[in-house]
Amino acid sequence: MLAHGAGSGPWVFDGWAEAFNGVVVEAVDLHENLDVANATHADYAERVVAVVRRLPTPTALCGWSMGGLAVLQASERVDPSSVVLLETSPPAEAQENDSGAEPEPGTFDPEEVYGPFPRGMGARPESLLARAERKRGVSVPRIPCPSLVVVGDEFREERGAPVAELYGSKLIDFPGLGHWDLVRAPEVRTAVADFLAAR
Repeated sequence: MLAHGAGSGPWVFDGWAEAFNGVVVEAVDLHENLDVANATHADYAERVVAVVRRLPTPTALCGWSMGGLAVLQASERVDPSSVVLLETSPPAEAQENDSGAEPEPGTFDPEEVYGPFPRGMGARPESLLARAERKRGVSVPRIPCPSLVVVGDEFREERGAPVAELYGSKLIDFPGLGHWDLVRAPEVRTAVADFLAAR
């Protein structure tokens, strides 16, 4: 099960299914059936849980950026076989938390905040409430399974070793790849498939 990042959607994982022979691959839409202006991170985690519960087992969870944190939150509730984090938004235990970030309803334009999305990659309004929660810190002190942390150049220091050390994860670094490349580059999905096959 694949979970997208802030302001994007399940389409960021187009092409991933071909890398996992004989495996059911499903990308969740974290916004589905939600009022995004009032969506919390717990709501996003609940979307993950709802999708996982209708998939065959064993189930591996993979989240990119914001979706990684939603996957972490859901992991204790669905007993995954493994968790894969692609430059995940870090949990409270692995970041400098901003207690001044005030959660309030509303949405923001992700391209104004994060910069232009790649050509052909759709963007949509994202929850201000969930963003403030991430900045304040969403606690996920442990996960119940083996895990893989994947990083590139953009967030190596913030989302690489600190997260891998917290969860005792295997860490794979892709020098030369940016944040978007981690969902677009074939070599990343191949590395994820190899990790899952080894499990």
